[in-house]
Amino acid sequence: MSNGLDFDTIFADLPKVRFPYDKSLPVRGWLIQGEKHQAVFWRSEVSYESEEHSHPYPEWCMVITGWTEVITPEGKQRYNAGDAFLLPAGIPHASISSDDYRSLDVFFSPNHLQAEHSD
Repeated sequence: MSNGLDFDTIFADLPKVRFPYDKSLPVRGWLIQGEKHQAVFWRSEVSYESEEHSHPYPEWCMVITGWTEVITPEGKQRYNAGDAFLLPAGIPHASISSDDYRSLDVFFSPNHLQAEHSD
């Protein structure tokens, strides 16, 4: 892939993570660990839905390809490639994401995600 979006190649040296709420979802992630934050590049080739959840810290997201619909108590909002949004701490949210979905999410916590370990 020559468009710079082959996450498997670009992020091959980053730790891999799995979607934290439902391990059966077809979502892969590559983790950048900071002292106070975590950033993850998410990738899914097929559409998926995540169950409602919340966390005690904010989450910022930028959609890179595809789209996602985020469902909160205030309603449903669709975000397309190039859009960014902030989910405040403690807000219950679920999402529906398109085929060929890629995003960059920043979690304002140093331990939201866990790296996969090679066995």
